[in-house]
Amino acid sequence: MMDYSIEDRKRIKSLKTNNGFCLSLRHLLYFPFVFLSQYVVSAAVYVNLSDGSPIFGSFVQAATGKYISQFLGVPFAEPPIGKLRFRRPIPKRPWREQWNATTFRDSCVQSPDTYFGDFYGATMWNSNTPCSEDCLYLNIYVPGEIDREKRLPVLFWIYGGGFWSGTASLDVYDGKIFAGEENVIIVTVNYRVTVFGFLYLGREEAPGNMGLWDQLLALKWVYKNIQVFGGDPSLITLFGESAGGASVSMHMLSPLSQPYFTRSILQSGAATAPWAVENKQVALHRAVILYEYMKCGNGNMSHLAPDQWNMDEVLRCLHAASADKLRDSEWSPVMEFADFPWVPVIDGEFLVENIETSLKRGNFKKTQLLAGSNLFHCLSISGTDVFPPAEFFEKKDFIKSRDVWIKSVSSLLPRQILKSSLALQSILNYYEPEGLPIESKQWVDR
Repeated sequence: MMDYSIEDRKRIKSLKTNNGFCLSLRHLLYFPFVFLSQYVVSAAVYVNLSDGSPIFGSFVQAATGKYISQFLGVPFAEPPIGKLRFRRPIPKRPWREQWNATTFRDSCVQSPDTYFGDFYGATMWNSNTPCSEDCLYLNIYVPGEIDREKRLPVLFWIYGGGFWSGTASLDVYDGKIFAGEENVIIVTVNYRVTVFGFLYLGREEAPGNMGLWDQLLALKWVYKNIQVFGGDPSLITLFGESAGGASVSMHMLSPLSQPYFTRSILQSGAATAPWAVENKQVALHRAVILYEYMKCGNGNMSHLAPDQWNMDEVLRCLHAASADKLRDSEWSPVMEFADFPWVPVIDGEFLVENIETSLKRGNFKKTQLLAGSNLFHCLSISGTDVFPPAEFFEKKDFIKSRDVWIKSVSSLLPRQILKSSLALQSILNYYEPEGLPIESKQWVDR
């Protein structure tokens, strides 16, 4: 059960009203696209982790009236700074002093998305806490008071953002209402993105997939510790959207992750997406391009044969660079639309083989799966580069709009599909049933 300090008990007693707790703080919570009022009660909740490390969170009231025990900014790894930059995460060592888990910690280093301008529908997806390399923390939302006997189901959220952005502290990912109304524990976790999370140099100092290893370490932490919060480690469901959905499916494919969760939910993302995974050679080439862009040394390395690339020099350059310079240079390797610069790689360890090969061989976790997609998701990442508004939505000139559409569809397809004219025509036929044109707006809807 919940444990209060003497000062907390005095404060709660003084705030008591006939309806329960007097509300000491009010702020707006953005949840399912509606602004709701959120009230916070000044009460600490104390828990000792499985290794004895003490933490304290807070007892708060959601807008729906339900009370939640929340723990924000709980460390699950040592800060990946200094010599640990680009390396796989190391589990957090136990501590003795009380860890303050009442506020969010920093987001992982990333660039804000300014493409759609300065309005809330766009900026709500940008990090809402300072960004730093010390960012490997998770947040836990527990319905009601802590009771180890409850053994509640657990939902483990992995955010999207093309593997180059995202943070667990976004208002839209606030787990209080979800936890309170559905009587489940919500966990949201930070993982490294962009070059910090997915640089691949084929060596221990930069093995690639660091962001996936971050997720796995957080998942192991939850599996080990969730019982002290009243959760059931045998009822952990992974769920994520976009790059988060792709990440969930990669955990289904990875033998390393499979023992630590039960079910999966994919939202608008999967490992089979053409933007989700790259091979080692492409990943190495992108690292070399980044090295050249940052003007560290040999500016012509990318023109050499791959066996002549000096990856020791590339590592020295990128390791010595400031986080800001790396962040500002992250898009230098991108050459195609819908191609994110730093993504998971088939490394032979976390992802042991080609995604399609794993699926054909049945090398994935056999479990319950819920999958879906978001309307206009493609449009949100394409912008006017693929759908020029003045041309694409021109209703008076169907032929012109259709030409733009065909060009746009072609840019979205995996390279192997573009090699087949029959495959391309089959896709176009889906959007033009029986040869009858449909409005361009409906094309986007599909």
